[in-house]
Amino acid sequence: MKRNTLINTCFFLAMVYATAQNVITVDNSIGSNANESDLQTAISNANPGDILYVHPSETNYGNIEIDKPITMIGFSHSSADKQTLITDLTLTSNASNVSVSGFRITDDLFITDGTPISNLILEDNYFSSSMVINNGGVDNLVLRGNIINTMGSSGASASSFTNALITNNIFLGNITVRLHESVTIKNNIFLTSEVFNSRDETGNVTVQNSIFIARTAGTANANNDGVTFENCLIYNESTGNADALVGTGNIVNVDPLFVEDNDNTIYEALIDDYHLQNSSQAISAGVNGEDLGVFDGGTFSFDNLGFPKGIPTVNIQAISTTVAPGQNLNVIITTSNQ
Repeated sequence: MKRNTLINTCFFLAMVYATAQNVITVDNSIGSNANESDLQTAISNANPGDILYVHPSETNYGNIEIDKPITMIGFSHSSADKQTLITDLTLTSNASNVSVSGFRITDDLFITDGTPISNLILEDNYFSSSMVINNGGVDNLVLRGNIINTMGSSGASASSFTNALITNNIFLGNITVRLHESVTIKNNIFLTSEVFNSRDETGNVTVQNSIFIARTAGTANANNDGVTFENCLIYNESTGNADALVGTGNIVNVDPLFVEDNDNTIYEALIDDYHLQNSSQAISAGVNGEDLGVFDGGTFSFDNLGFPKGIPTVNIQAISTTVAPGQNLNVIITTSNQ
């Protein structure tokens, strides 16, 4: 008898975009036949507009600097099998028109040059530490579908993002906004984290359709100067109460009734399911009748594992444990196009 070990395996299937000059594959795994094994070398050799598909690996790709308009697509930030890992991600003053998706950044994101960049898309990533966007900063920022530890800080040159859409993210730490006049924050989940406005004397930042989860024996209070809430929900998952949110249409200290949340204060990609149960008061409670939280029924769908949108994946879910000589090997395969 021949014994086979059950292995969950996902494959990268490259998709060629007509607008790109080149599609470059990167894999630092031993024995890989990708175009490049070193991600920074691949970026240096890439032309503006190129697409880099970066395969999952047990080895971190290290500190990466992007200095040109490219699209960089990883495999997943939280797959049970393999992830695509970067230590620090730095965008220089030439990194306008950049898109990054499907990576776990194990340390920091840096955008700190004096010259502003524009048109930055960050989707389906896991930012394990800080997102530092200072000095020139970024104009036209789309931050969507990410897991974010902390973002921004106070200071004259800090939190320099304008015309920013911050939506469908899970925040594990606080976000600080400075140029609030053109920042949209909606349909996020904040796990024991808050929103701060470092220029509250000039006006308010408005948070919409979001869910705030606290865990304290005291009274949870997510209110801060210069922050107003529209159609948000706050819930103290511990024994304490919660103060009403400043603003209109808010729900106070009501369990949002997630489908599955093993621990409201910790994000567990393989366990948690932040869809809402049918009896949740957060359903259709948004400003325009949307659901609250990361699943708002819009065109963008939050993905727990951080699989980039439009990238087909193949998953071997089951395989015969024993096969007699000359007999068939039974395999169950599922596919998805995120």
